[in-house]
Amino acid sequence: MIVVLVVVAAINFFLFQILPFYVLHVNPEQWFVPLPSGSVHNVAYIEKIRAQVIAAMGFNLPVYERFFVYLRSMFTFNFGYNVGGALSGPVIVTIERFAPYTILLLGSSTVAAYIVGIYLGVVSAAKRGQVADVASFTTLLFLYAMPSFWIGTLLLIFFAFSMKLFPIDAEAYFSSFHGIAFVGALLKAMILPFTSLLLVSIGGVYLIMRSTTIDVLSEDYIMMARAKGLSNSAILYKHALRNAILPIITLFAISMGFILSGAVITETIFSWPGLGYWTFVAIETLDFPLEQAIFFVISIMVVAANFIADLLYGFLDPRIRAG
Repeated sequence: MIVVLVVVAAINFFLFQILPFYVLHVNPEQWFVPLPSGSVHNVAYIEKIRAQVIAAMGFNLPVYERFFVYLRSMFTFNFGYNVGGALSGPVIVTIERFAPYTILLLGSSTVAAYIVGIYLGVVSAAKRGQVADVASFTTLLFLYAMPSFWIGTLLLIFFAFSMKLFPIDAEAYFSSFHGIAFVGALLKAMILPFTSLLLVSIGGVYLIMRSTTIDVLSEDYIMMARAKGLSNSAILYKHALRNAILPIITLFAISMGFILSGAVITETIFSWPGLGYWTFVAIETLDFPLEQAIFFVISIMVVAANFIADLLYGFLDPRIRAG
């Protein structure tokens, strides 16, 4: 894990501190540093913050020295300041502010997609070739092949623009409420992006679960369980599922690791104020400190999630524990 994180940090350094400034020739002296809300335009303040950002990121040092400044900053979560013009203040505050929205949306939709996908995959494998299997396979394969922006746009057209059941702009809608009403408005605004992510995510889980379950059902120990007279549900959920679910664990761990990345397209379409939306804004406004911080945090989460998945493998499969 340590080796992987160092390599990822080096790649991150190249992408956000070497490529823009040495290849694209972006001048950090021309960064637009936004003023705090309600403050008066103050050139001295802007120059002061810009100087702080340049010093914190080591732009006044040689590249090799800046790399070690960068490593120290990344691993201590001292990510510097937003410089793109859309956001103000320290990057870590920005992440803390918008990460809960992404965790709520991506976390709930990911968990729901895996629960539904695993269940449908097992049932479909048990009824292979029957009407239920063909119908579910065709429908979920179609949804899996569809781009998320297409499904999201269709949901907006039908349920927000035409039927007016849900808000078009999620943040503008729920930000006007307070207290308990805010929670209700937040959940209502989340329904369309949640549904969009759920529809495009179920298919991948379902296809893998169906395939691995079909393979497991052909194993000798499954035939032995049938010979013993065990019920189909016992064979499916007590014997087949435990082995068939192993590849899903790694997939789920990676998906959970990517939660903080946000669904950039979906959050942008529905104006959901998560890190995915602000990643898009950071790219548009050249907010390099925010971009490199989000990418680095995502990398840490993915590496940690894979490590947890390895531990879960040993817990679910005694053969792995035995070595």
